[in-house]
Amino acid sequence: MSELRFEDVTVCYGTGRRAMRAVDGVSLTVPTGQVVGLVGESGSGKSTLARAAVGLAPVAAGRVLLDGRDIRHRTAGRSGKAVQMVFQEPYASLDPRMSAGDSVAEAIPRTDAATRRAEVARLFGLVGLDAAHVSSRPAELSGGQCQRVALARALAARPQIVVADEITSALDVSVQGTVLNLVRDLQRRIRLGMLFISHNLAVVRYVSDIIAVMYLGRIVECGPAHEVLTDPQHPYTRELLAAAPHRDGYAGDGVREESGAVMDTEPPDPHHAPAGCRFHPRCPVGPLALPSRTDCLSLDPTVGALGRMHSTACHYAAALSTSSDVAT
Repeated sequence: MSELRFEDVTVCYGTGRRAMRAVDGVSLTVPTGQVVGLVGESGSGKSTLARAAVGLAPVAAGRVLLDGRDIRHRTAGRSGKAVQMVFQEPYASLDPRMSAGDSVAEAIPRTDAATRRAEVARLFGLVGLDAAHVSSRPAELSGGQCQRVALARALAARPQIVVADEITSALDVSVQGTVLNLVRDLQRRIRLGMLFISHNLAVVRYVSDIIAVMYLGRIVECGPAHEVLTDPQHPYTRELLAAAPHRDGYAGDGVREESGAVMDTEPPDPHHAPAGCRFHPRCPVGPLALPSRTDCLSLDPTVGALGRMHSTACHYAAALSTSSDVAT
């Protein structure tokens, strides 16, 4: 059982004037045995943060800690890789020349052949795969079956944390539910900590204990899943909830649809993030709607966010939580 913690993590792509901060000063904790759902639009920095956790994206500033130790200074040893990642595209993440069983066996810490075969069989059973698929290659399996193989391979390394990056988005809708049920079942059975990333709020809602909302490289809201869904503090979170599939004008869990038309605008260029609140060019309760709210244009709302409910990066979070009207 381990805790994964991002401390003021920054990840940059490019150099010089064209350098882009894909992740900008993010702090986030994945507590022992819990699922943290990270949600946001495409391009918000979610996958970059995931890649930083497993060493696939260089951390320009800050630290990624596992049980208080910098992940870059840990050695896997006999226990395998401490943090494992399951990728979005199941076919691309598996070697097409290797059988499913061999792909899983490759990740098992070094042992004798008989023990390895037994462990592969155990892992196949754990993720609900028929033993007959041990000799199948990826091309002979469905997308859902390949994603189960990828999960089994991640678990084979005996990780302390699993990072699941959009693992259902490449699957048919009919298959997504079975994979999500598998994730929930695995988490309950082995109490594995997980960072579960998706742009789909309905998916994150189904599996998460904690929900963090990311926008343009920064976390704008984070709290217990039920609280974030029933009492969202940031206008961006409210927009995501309003856009999620729901019935009777409610965005699930009693959150009334109050979408602002400003969200129809394109996100800002991440190479040139807006000053102040990064969401203000699209915000339905910011200076576009209420010109007097000029502090959104210049003051960074992440400063002082820890003092607000859900650590919300919004100057007017308190006003939003006490009124359904935008004119406060």
